[in-house]
Amino acid sequence: MYTKYISQGALIVKLHRWLAVVAVAATALIMAGCGNSSSTSTNSGASSSGRTKITFWYRMNGVYEKALKSYINDFNKRQKQYEVVGTSQGSYDDLQKKLLASAKSRTLPTMSQVTDITVPEYIKNGFILPLDDVALKGSDKLSSSELNDIYPGIRQNLKYKGQYYTMPFATGTRIMFYNKDILDKYHLSVPKNWEDFAAISNKLKGTGITTVGFNKSYDFEFETLAYDAGNRLVTPKLQVNLTTPASLAAGNAIVSMLHNKTATSAGTDVYFNVPFIQGKMFAGFGSSATIQQLKNTAPKGMHWGTALMPAFQGKESNVLGNNGLSIFKGASTKQQQGAWQFMKYLMSSKVQSDWGQKTGYVPVVKSAVASASYQSFLKKNPEYQAAVDAYKDGFSSTPFVGYNEYRNDLYAAVDATISKGQSAKTALTTLQKQTEAIVKGN
Repeated sequence: MYTKYISQGALIVKLHRWLAVVAVAATALIMAGCGNSSSTSTNSGASSSGRTKITFWYRMNGVYEKALKSYINDFNKRQKQYEVVGTSQGSYDDLQKKLLASAKSRTLPTMSQVTDITVPEYIKNGFILPLDDVALKGSDKLSSSELNDIYPGIRQNLKYKGQYYTMPFATGTRIMFYNKDILDKYHLSVPKNWEDFAAISNKLKGTGITTVGFNKSYDFEFETLAYDAGNRLVTPKLQVNLTTPASLAAGNAIVSMLHNKTATSAGTDVYFNVPFIQGKMFAGFGSSATIQQLKNTAPKGMHWGTALMPAFQGKESNVLGNNGLSIFKGASTKQQQGAWQFMKYLMSSKVQSDWGQKTGYVPVVKSAVASASYQSFLKKNPEYQAAVDAYKDGFSSTPFVGYNEYRNDLYAAVDATISKGQSAKTALTTLQKQTEAIVKGN
């Protein structure tokens, strides 16, 4: 799952606010401790084998880490020039905090897994390197065909202010999950648009089954519906659009269902799939990586399916959860070249096809999806087809300095409509002012 897919407890809003304070404090220390002096890469130099060591930090565990370790081992066996040494840093929040702390102590890794929305902060604080010198030059440069092989929605955020800072690795598309048993029992149809939920709610009235379930926060769905209705919440030119007619329409569509009890948030369960597998709701929204979780946790007798996000105001889309790879300040020229070689390896069609099959993430390159191996996988696992199809209308959030603070305020706005019964207009008006202040202050 995306950064957007971090581990969250019952006190999610308070947790995010606490993390924001930690991040701000750590950033201040970075600025004071690093200044313009150079950082050094953790365990930089040659490995015991005489190869150039590439230290790689990531946030992966379980089946995800097992797959990633296999790629690291394979890459190291394929060539004798570089040795990638990978280390899991726990959750996405943990990884980000450790990167901030290591920047202060000048012990940054050569490369790390990053989320696209964190890049502007890293650039501002001077500890992430542009990839242009290694990715766009030399015999191993990224060709135009390789660049075009990356899905367009992902390509949106590979560059920041004209330079490449990340390359894709693990992306989750946003899709709808539905309970086939409920669908058959009550003669329902898979909703094609948001308006269909009204008819479904009427049929489920009095059954004790909720029509729609969100995660603890419905921020992804809100951003998607606003985009469908005609605007980005924050544009690439940093115009804030949280109280436009489009955003208000999106907010009202969700909040009205929450207030009339035809939709619910996961609450202390955090993710919708927990009550979903208990048969308490007809449909829910989540990352494509949720497919793997449902396959592992759903009761054997339960039948469920996946579909594209329902259209809103005549358009359908979904916001992508992008996890990329970046190189950090202090990496030597050889380390940068080795890190780039490893990035290209991880983006290869063969690796991406295998990664998608083992983890549920959707391959980031079109050639991997088109491969015979992945097409065979889709035939055996048709629930992944919607996740792939979602790339067609997928888009990425606008990254900007202060994004984490904005996201915390967005979580608080969502919580206000759920726990305090605020209207979408009231919550979004507050969020508009907060976001304008963040953008202006940075």
